[in-house]
Amino acid sequence: MVNNPGKTKGTWAWLLQRVTAVLILVFLGIHIYLAHFANLNDELLSWENVETRVQALPILIVDYGLLITAIFHALNGLRMVGFDFIVDKTKRRVIDVALWGAGIVAVFWGLAIFAPFLGILGFN
Repeated sequence: MVNNPGKTKGTWAWLLQRVTAVLILVFLGIHIYLAHFANLNDELLSWENVETRVQALPILIVDYGLLITAIFHALNGLRMVGFDFIVDKTKRRVIDVALWGAGIVAVFWGLAIFAPFLGILGFN
């Protein structure tokens, strides 16, 4: 049996994986309710109504929360699987840096999608 130095570490990553799984279920349930069942302004959905709905604070909080927790959950899962097979500390560090970089880029990309709706970054 190979002595894996990473076996005693990773408690926080394991715990955060479970916490983000629960948060994804909560955010997804709220998102589905708000997007499909809640009639926020008693009108049929059109592009203008969708734009107004996306600007509402509850929708923004739920969508941003879902985005961030889903990206963290996915990349942390990939990290855990990679660490199960890789023992070398240098390679583990490379995986950490690559996944954090990919996560930060993905979050900013996801947040930028809402920029036209919110009138930020020069979009209107």
